[in-house]
Amino acid sequence: MIGGQMTPQEQKQAANEFVKRWQAAEGNEERESRSFWIEFLEDVIGTTNATRRLEFERKVNGRKIDVFYEDKEILIEQKSRGVDLDKKEFRSKRAKEGETPYEQARWYYDQLPRQMKPRWIIVCNFDEFRIHDMDKENPGSAYESVRLEELPKYLYLFEMFRSAESPRVKKEQELSVEAGRRVARLYNMIAAQYDDIEHNRQEQESLNILIVRLVFLLYAEDAGLLQSHGALSDYLRPIPVGQLRQAMRELFDVLATPEDERRYIEPELDAFPYINGGLFDHRQIIIPPFSEEIKLELVLSISADFDWSEVSPTIFGAVFESTLNPETRRSGGMHYTSVENIHKVIDPLFLDDLKRELSKIEGERSERTRAFKLREFQEKLGKITILDPACGSGNFLTESYLQLRNLENRVLADLRGADDTPSLGEDFVPIKVKLDQFFGIEINDFAVSVAKTALWIAEAQMNDETQTIMRREVRTLPLTSNTNIVEANALRIDWNDVVPAEECDYIIGNPPFVGHQWRNKSQQDDMKTAFMGYQKYGKLDYVAAWYAKAVSFIGNLPICAAFVSTNSICQGESVRILWKQLFERGIAINFAWPSFIWNNEASETAHVSVVIIGFSLMSHQASLKQIFFENETKIVNHINGYLIDAPDVFIEARGHSVNIGAPEMTKGSQPTDWGHLLLSPDEANALLKKYPELEENVRQFMSGRDFLNRDLRYCLWFADKMIDFHSYPEISERLTFVKECRLKSQTRSVREAASTPFLFTQIRQPDCDYVAMSRVSGERREYIPIGFVNKNVVASDALIIIPSEDLYILGLLMSKFHMAWMRIVAGRLESRYRYSPAVYNSFV
Repeated sequence: MIGGQMTPQEQKQAANEFVKRWQAAEGNEERESRSFWIEFLEDVIGTTNATRRLEFERKVNGRKIDVFYEDKEILIEQKSRGVDLDKKEFRSKRAKEGETPYEQARWYYDQLPRQMKPRWIIVCNFDEFRIHDMDKENPGSAYESVRLEELPKYLYLFEMFRSAESPRVKKEQELSVEAGRRVARLYNMIAAQYDDIEHNRQEQESLNILIVRLVFLLYAEDAGLLQSHGALSDYLRPIPVGQLRQAMRELFDVLATPEDERRYIEPELDAFPYINGGLFDHRQIIIPPFSEEIKLELVLSISADFDWSEVSPTIFGAVFESTLNPETRRSGGMHYTSVENIHKVIDPLFLDDLKRELSKIEGERSERTRAFKLREFQEKLGKITILDPACGSGNFLTESYLQLRNLENRVLADLRGADDTPSLGEDFVPIKVKLDQFFGIEINDFAVSVAKTALWIAEAQMNDETQTIMRREVRTLPLTSNTNIVEANALRIDWNDVVPAEECDYIIGNPPFVGHQWRNKSQQDDMKTAFMGYQKYGKLDYVAAWYAKAVSFIGNLPICAAFVSTNSICQGESVRILWKQLFERGIAINFAWPSFIWNNEASETAHVSVVIIGFSLMSHQASLKQIFFENETKIVNHINGYLIDAPDVFIEARGHSVNIGAPEMTKGSQPTDWGHLLLSPDEANALLKKYPELEENVRQFMSGRDFLNRDLRYCLWFADKMIDFHSYPEISERLTFVKECRLKSQTRSVREAASTPFLFTQIRQPDCDYVAMSRVSGERREYIPIGFVNKNVVASDALIIIPSEDLYILGLLMSKFHMAWMRIVAGRLESRYRYSPAVYNSFV
């Protein structure tokens, strides 16, 4: 296998073996369907944990789907060997019409909510596969047929089982990003009409409110929430440009006023519904003059020429916020967290368990018992409370809400039954999962507005699904007041003021990534507040503060949490500083995704290496602990601070090696010169050609990158021999620049070193040949490059050095044992190894 996936040759061989096994099998639908499809996925496709990915006998309105692969949008109708796939059969004695296997599968397709409808229907009788693409014009007749014996030859037709991204999710992503682009264009056009949008806070807030309101109206008119499709554009189209500002104010005022309180309203305005929810309150905002171009953009390009009802609120909210937020839009990067990555947090935290519980209930044989347990389960869904204390545009909360509503809709479909006659009373309240179960804390006011809007759109979409299932109206308007998303500094506020800990079940989120060396004064104060009562925290990344706050909030309660975090908190000395103190407070890690690349779909953003950690009090820890990888899940007994299945080990900070008599390891010398003490080969040659007497002062210089790439550089070195700098104007000029730069530094020791600009700020050059390695090297290397370097080569602080010519030391460092130790306890820069003397000093 390559990269965790089967090679084409391996897959073809596996397919041949699969064919031989199943040609000899009985081919009985009831007894062998599970084995057939589990083997197909695991042995032929190379999917891990097929039993968890495939759902057998999924109930839909009283009938059961044979096999459902929801993540890949595949529905399978399985028949026994010998069944004619073109023949109509009566599924029960009461059935009035017969169905072909495809028609049976199509019935399931029609009953499923929009968000669950599969792209592919596969009908199979063990000897033939028929693949129906539901995106085609006539999917019932335009299918691909593959005989069992032809499987190795036509494996490419089953690529949908291996695709990394589902077609529906991909379409939602594309639509949502396109929606973000269109709104960004409108935003910039309106922003240009303001007098001082870059500096006037009131104008900025007004523009943000205006755009948020327009976005919701654009969605509402396409989703059928207004009086007619295209209601917004129909209202705006006949109004002259010069009157648009006043028309907007009048519209917003009507939308904020209940129908029974309206007086003397024009009919075209009175037709708009009462929306409420705080989105259209009676705040007076500054609306700038509109131009003909803005009107055309709003009425045609954004409204009439685009279907807003299909956008994903999870994705669009983040795109919307990142594109238009005044604090982030200057970067030009449109970004969002992929739904797939959000599920890496919420699935193991709560969603997988809920799905398993519902599947077990649906398997109850007694209809009365099943109905009772389904209602109990729905009540449970309506009581789950989730907090995201760094919610941004609300994508984690929005996706969690959508998933709980999906489960609830599945319950409602089960309760309703197969017939058109409702099995539920007309007084039955269908929806238990409400927006007021979802809480967020966000420091940016615009992101708060976007999060609320995304949740409202998600609610409207799910109400539409529920309405289809229940065959009765489910009202979305007026909006419920959404006050649970709070604008505040999450590290300063008491989370109990947002949601009492006793009422909270789960904490989720993706707190900001700021390295400890990049924190500003305010963030340092945040850390001090969050880590009150902790012994050390100074070298931890900013994200660690959310762990400390979460642990304080959890107290002795059975709250489970999961955060996306920079991988640094599970590497190097951070493990001892953070996890030792958290474990001492009774915390246990329940599941983890070790370091992987977090792709936030940004157009111009570097990818970040992250971990995902699920944790709770040890007394409430999960019975099964899981470590996830892209192609594997490991069930383990314990997860330590390095996110491996091993006992808790904390490497103490040591200034010297634990091995008595071992030579000391240190970093090289640090120039702090902004490049002015360094020379290229051409510059060094020119200087020595003019001043040959400087041979001892122009030394080869080696950084970690120079060592790895064998690049050649030089430096000015005066630690061993001083000169009269005034005699060398080229050098004197460089030293002047060094002095000026050091004087501007925020670090006191650097400013003090401005008095000796000819010297490196830290000098650790050995007087003998030395062992050297780069502080940072690629994670794909089996061995970190290590070698001997001549004592006359000046080692930079990006080199780790040992003043020794002992081959034994070199051999020890290059041993597999040492490399295995390093891979576990060393820090990382992104995903690359970041070696430090602490690794060596603790190595026995």
